[in-house]
Amino acid sequence: MAGRPGKDESDATGGFAGGDAMMKVEKGSHEFVLVQHRFYTNMGSTVPHCRLVELHRVLYITPTRRARLEAFDRQVAAMKQKHGGNPNERFAFHDASKRNVLRIINDGFDVSAAPEDGGYFGIALYLSPEPCAINSVMSATVDEKGLRHVLLCRVILGGAEEVVRGSGQSRPSSRDFDSAVDSHRSPARYIIWYPDVQSRVLPLYVLSMDVDFRNRVLHQALGSRPASPWMSIGDLLSALSARLPLSTMCQLMRLHNDEMEKKITREQMMRSIREITGDQMLVDAIRTILGRKQ
Repeated sequence: MAGRPGKDESDATGGFAGGDAMMKVEKGSHEFVLVQHRFYTNMGSTVPHCRLVELHRVLYITPTRRARLEAFDRQVAAMKQKHGGNPNERFAFHDASKRNVLRIINDGFDVSAAPEDGGYFGIALYLSPEPCAINSVMSATVDEKGLRHVLLCRVILGGAEEVVRGSGQSRPSSRDFDSAVDSHRSPARYIIWYPDVQSRVLPLYVLSMDVDFRNRVLHQALGSRPASPWMSIGDLLSALSARLPLSTMCQLMRLHNDEMEKKITREQMMRSIREITGDQMLVDAIRTILGRKQ
């Protein structure tokens, strides 16, 4: 089993209390598998050393949190109107200590604190795009159980401008822009200006992970993007998703999760996928992928 030697997975719990802030998502459920697969496909070769051990869904059932959700929905509508129907909404990760996770969910992000990341790209809240999930994981604070926590959020970028290191900005440079990125070509940071954070960043899930920093392979993989083998399976699952029901897709994603955690080999995974889908459907999906690349 991946993770720190001697660690009992039954003891690996985020330790978040119940109540109206969040709800634990049961392992093996469709919801857990879908979020786990989304996370793992962005973590690439680091997965065996960074296991997702617990998942919580953020609840928007109190008056304050419902108001925050409604404000976010209004911003989506406003950005659609401003940008021709495209609010440029993305998913992103934000690292937080266990204590701050609860504070963010209950009270929102702290926009009175010192700028994050040294303020190198302005006075703002910084989030990691999904392909850069490893950045948030590595920055997360270790809790008393040795786990790290990140928030998976919906983020409204709208019109995003590229800012340079040391810009010192605290707001968009013109009315054409609503947010910022450190690079249009390959963004490693989504930058949401403090005045807009509460209405343009919506936490969805809390992911709790067991990260083995002592493993040499993990350090070698840091900063790397998913390699082609990971992406090819992602393409295959994407093509199959148009042909299979959700319950079957969750079976396939669970197999891919197990393969990424090194619980099964790639050959075992492909053999099981073939048994589930049948040869003809698998061939049709592969033809679809090849057709897209021509």
